[in-house]
Amino acid sequence: MFSVGLEESQKGHVVLPTVPPGILPLIVDFIYTGEINIDKGTVQHLLIAADMLQLRELVTGCGEYLKRELHPSNALGIFRFAETHNCMDLAGDALAHAQANWNIVANDEEFLDLPLQQLVTLLSSEELKVDNEAQVLYPALQWLEHDPACRRRHCFEVLSHVRLPLISPQVLDDALKTVQDPSIAVALKTVRVDMKTGRGALVSLAAEPRARSRRVLLVAGGSCHDNSAHPSLTTDNILSTVLKFDLHKREWEELAPMGIARIQPGVAALAGRVYAVGGEQGSQILANGEVYEPQNNKWSNIAPMKEARCEFGLTGWNGNLYAFGGWVGSDMGASVEVYDPINDEWTLSGRMPEPRFGMGVVNFEGLIYVVGGCTHTWRHTRDLLCYDPATGKWDVLAPMRHARSQAAAVVLDNYLYVIGGNAPRRTVLTSVERYSFDDNTWEEVASLQEARAGCAAGAAEGVLVVAGGDSECVGQRAFYRARTTLASVELYEPHADAWRAAPPLPHSRAEAGAALL
Repeated sequence: MFSVGLEESQKGHVVLPTVPPGILPLIVDFIYTGEINIDKGTVQHLLIAADMLQLRELVTGCGEYLKRELHPSNALGIFRFAETHNCMDLAGDALAHAQANWNIVANDEEFLDLPLQQLVTLLSSEELKVDNEAQVLYPALQWLEHDPACRRRHCFEVLSHVRLPLISPQVLDDALKTVQDPSIAVALKTVRVDMKTGRGALVSLAAEPRARSRRVLLVAGGSCHDNSAHPSLTTDNILSTVLKFDLHKREWEELAPMGIARIQPGVAALAGRVYAVGGEQGSQILANGEVYEPQNNKWSNIAPMKEARCEFGLTGWNGNLYAFGGWVGSDMGASVEVYDPINDEWTLSGRMPEPRFGMGVVNFEGLIYVVGGCTHTWRHTRDLLCYDPATGKWDVLAPMRHARSQAAAVVLDNYLYVIGGNAPRRTVLTSVERYSFDDNTWEEVASLQEARAGCAAGAAEGVLVVAGGDSECVGQRAFYRARTTLASVELYEPHADAWRAAPPLPHSRAEAGAALL
């Protein structure tokens, strides 16, 4: 105000009504000393006053302080504050934080108070981190219903930024049942009719998943035991090839192969990369590992594990990889190893309650779950164990309904799904059951169309996908090694409780590792 010709620049006395009495002395001291103490109680007042007085260095300092304080509970408030005061760098960081933590932010009271344009900025963003578009629809409807008298006129504008064609009709019907305001309900019904008739006047019928929600399943290594031609085989029909399945386009694509062919490796995603570790090649159990960089489609070596192992569990949690049990040398093992990708180093970190191989391992909300597998006591188990990495403690949870090993274990929503596997009397299962993390209970869901064990699996966009596996156990060797491998792929939709066929693998494989990116 003092450097752009406003009337205040000509006055000897200026009133600053927006600057609290305790803030101006701090700013005067800063002008003379170049030093100031910024805290939670003063930062916003200091930034407003510094912006008004054109103290850019202080504005920057306040902005850096607020960046360090970003949290899902305050990201939207800081975003609005920064935009109001034209702090675009801070606004960008706050917006990115809100987008990355969308499912927390969208359920906060601050979200319901957003102005229309800032809501649209969020809803239209490619960077919203969501598993499915229903996670955008429900908050949008809640925003409209928070003040229906004022907001119902914005229905079509708000809904136009939700990618409704990506939401199943059943989910849309369920969402419609939650709407209380008749005008908003009519708007949603109208949009549904627009989509059904294929007009596309109100929503884009060619909607694509948001950039941060596009998910692909990587399937690495494994074995192939059929009569068709298949690439990159070494001795004993072990594969080094890597395939990618786009869960939206329903297409398979071949990626760069691993440096080493592996059967029964541990495969897991961590920080946007995929790690393939251990496994078996011929009669040799492996300790070495490699990491895949999606940006350049290349694999590179990492440090080997302390113990060579195959048919073990591998999962990523809190910036580290955790490896559990498996075949270690000539016997099943109970050791746990932790990999630090920053230091490229494995360390032994405790033991499982008993040696085990052929189990499923997943993580959910800070805990790691080990399900099924084989022990010295039981060839196939019903066990569900829970490991807390923070304390190193193990707990025994409700057992599965069916004993199984070499089953696929996948988390979708608040459930752990256990799919197929080998069972007593050399049976390959079609059975699928799921565990409720909330209730500590199991229930059976629709069975697979085709029995399979040692299949690759993942979950995203509201569906499960299982690929390949072995179709039968014939002979003693088939207890742990595939005999006839499958190329078929199945998708499971929880709302319909049904499996349906999906595009098959380019060539059959079983006992591969899989990870979701």
